[in-house]
Amino acid sequence: MRDRRIEEYLQSSLRQGEEGSPDKIEETAAGCIEIMRGQGGYGEEERTGFWQFLSDVLRFEGLAIFGLQAGVLFVICLQVGYMDNVSHYIPVFTPLFALVVMPVLFRSQFYKMGEMEAVTRTSGVEIILAKLILAGGANLICITVLLCLIMRLQNSRENMGQMVLYSLVPYLVCMSAMLRLIRLRRKERISVCAVAMAGSCVGWGLSAKALPWLYETSAAGLWIVLFVIFAGFFGKELCLIWEMKREGKPYGIID
Repeated sequence: MRDRRIEEYLQSSLRQGEEGSPDKIEETAAGCIEIMRGQGGYGEEERTGFWQFLSDVLRFEGLAIFGLQAGVLFVICLQVGYMDNVSHYIPVFTPLFALVVMPVLFRSQFYKMGEMEAVTRTSGVEIILAKLILAGGANLICITVLLCLIMRLQNSRENMGQMVLYSLVPYLVCMSAMLRLIRLRRKERISVCAVAMAGSCVGWGLSAKALPWLYETSAAGLWIVLFVIFAGFFGKELCLIWEMKREGKPYGIID
């Protein structure tokens, strides 16, 4: 019934011979809108706030995010008790927390749903931002638990500041690389990202054996410089995500 009314209205408008008149076009559009509103249920929908949206993402993705992080933390804690100079191997562990963020962040690319996310009201960027907030919170909790365990095993808090740097620098390197791959790389970014994360773990592991001086107190300045550099890269990516959110544009290349 509704479609017939709209069809009759359009036909009567066209028969009047004023198709090219801007005023008539606006009148026709307004008439159609009025008919649709008269049917009920077609008013403007209230926009969902970001925090409500974050709560929805937590409901759907929370188990995957926190479950994977907890699983990796459990495996790492089992290994920590059997290692000598365990603080030197903290940079090997923290990229693993970034690695398990991949299944959540790359879900739309894996299932070829990036184009569908791009045409949503959030343009997909709020989805990435919400996942980053949840994953970042889970990462920080797991890293904190890991550092507390290591300090308890060593029965000392003297090198706590250095251990924080050992954990955050590799994590920021991996997260910055992951976001950059999402933003700039069109194809095979999932496999490239996985290889980069695994390579980071191997590289830091080799450095713990081949470059022990890197973990001495005298090298703290170098770690601080690395932290500032990669915190800047990570902050830049977050600013780009926020800018895309404000402009309603998608973040990254759509396959």
